[in-house]
Amino acid sequence: MHIEYTLNEQDYLDFQLYTASKSIRLQKKKLRGWILLPLFSILLATYFYIQNTPGLAIYFGAIAFLAVLFYPKYFNWRHARHYKRFINANYKDRMGLKEKLEITPGYIFSKNITGEGKINITEIDQVTETSTCFFIKIASGSSFIVPKRELENLNQFKSRLKECKLSITEELEWKWA
Repeated sequence: MHIEYTLNEQDYLDFQLYTASKSIRLQKKKLRGWILLPLFSILLATYFYIQNTPGLAIYFGAIAFLAVLFYPKYFNWRHARHYKRFINANYKDRMGLKEKLEITPGYIFSKNITGEGKINITEIDQVTETSTCFFIKIASGSSFIVPKRELENLNQFKSRLKECKLSITEELEWKWA
């Protein structure tokens, strides 16, 4: 099966955010910030209340309240912005260029402007399907991003992967919150 497609900024962003959402380190960092920011704000509010400075006590109390409510959304927004900048700095020359994949029972052959490569099917760690893309993760740590919008026949692509004895993890509801 031959596939030709182009990747855009959103495809790269979806991949980066999906990978980040599966990172235990990033989840711990988010939880730590969500706990520590309100905690320190409450401590400061208490300190200023004891010091008889109600204006600052109210200010830090409000910061604590807002942090509890909005920190997860702020964290996600900040990381999405970080990844957009990373993509624009590192992948801007690859956007819109043709990528070619040939999937056979024994290997995946890829070709793009940077070169070409042949990867044994046994080196594929995982295939994940989201609502917009397929992410084919290779044992070496790199991945192929295959946007669904570029596939002429989605079912044929999925059946080809299954013929190669690759299981597809469906995460169709995944979204960067």
